Amino acid sequence: MNFNAKTSRTPLALASTALMASLLLSGCGQEADPGTKESASTHSAHPSEESSENTVDQTALLDTNEKLSKELGEDYVQGWIKDGKLHVSTTNESKTSIIEDAGAIGHVVKFSNKELRAAIGKIMSWQSKQETPISSSIHAYSLNPETGGLTLSVDSNQIDALQTLIKTEKPIGEIPVDLEPSGGIGSPASN
Repeated sequence: MNFNAKTSRTPLALASTALMASLLLSGCGQEADPGTKESASTHSAHPSEESSENTVDQTALLDTNEKLSKELGEDYVQGWIKDGKLHVSTTNESKTSIIEDAGAIGHVVKFSNKELRAAIGKIMSWQSKQETPISSSIHAYSLNPETGGLTLSVDSNQIDALQTLIKTEKPIGEIPVDLEPSGGIGSPASN
């Protein structure tokens, strides 16, 4: 993830693209079971209609997120789609009514988008000063709008060691850090 991106749409656009790809691919190569009355042509038309409706919903949610990002300004942290609904985190509790009036679900978090992005730089710097294998065990960094912190994708063999070090050394202060097993290759994320 490019954490220097200026648009608030990037995380949602990537998630939406992945969702659309999985929806489109999930119907590929499927035929009607023998003995059912539906033909393969019935199956091929049906997912397209659902995909079109889903695309419209995703686009509307992305547009709402973009609108809220501009309207909330510095108080906007990040938006995400969960269970077909737009969620938006803010650092200002009084702004949740604006979020809810737009049809989204508001969440109040402690740290701003700017603080979280700065924390990614701090954790990267901290990581570069660690010894092997810790220095190469964090593979990706992302904002976690649900917790108001960061999520680090980590070499699964180093999760416990990293968790202990981060808890002890607090390289990003009190910002919450979640560690998840990395699905990537075992190489460090680049600065």
